[in-house]
Amino acid sequence: MAGVKLFRERDQEFKIEDGAAVLALVNAGNSPAMGAGIGIFEDCRIEWTVTYDEVLFIHKGQFRLRVGSDVYHAGPGDTLWIPANTSLVYEADAPVTFFYAVYPATKSPSAMKKIDYPAAPPARD
Repeated sequence: MAGVKLFRERDQEFKIEDGAAVLALVNAGNSPAMGAGIGIFEDCRIEWTVTYDEVLFIHKGQFRLRVGSDVYHAGPGDTLWIPANTSLVYEADAPVTFFYAVYPATKSPSAMKKIDYPAAPPARD
């Protein structure tokens, strides 16, 4: 594996489709075990079963996570830990920006794809 990677915000491009956009920054291209990235949910209701442990840190916006009859409301600065094999619904009425981490990456559709970025070494500030 290569050394440290710097992911600059200005280099991140989001394309929202069906209410979601995910950038798997840490993926099979740079880590054999862990996955992590940035995402946006917007006007969405996404049913999913996580096959990996997941941590969501809400950066901006208001987010809802439904697990059965339980509803978790999370806003800026809040963190959710979701254990593997949890059936859930991600919900957002307005844009929500979040950081996520998953383990093991081999069970995450976004993290198991090999994406080589950033391609260039970090510029000196």
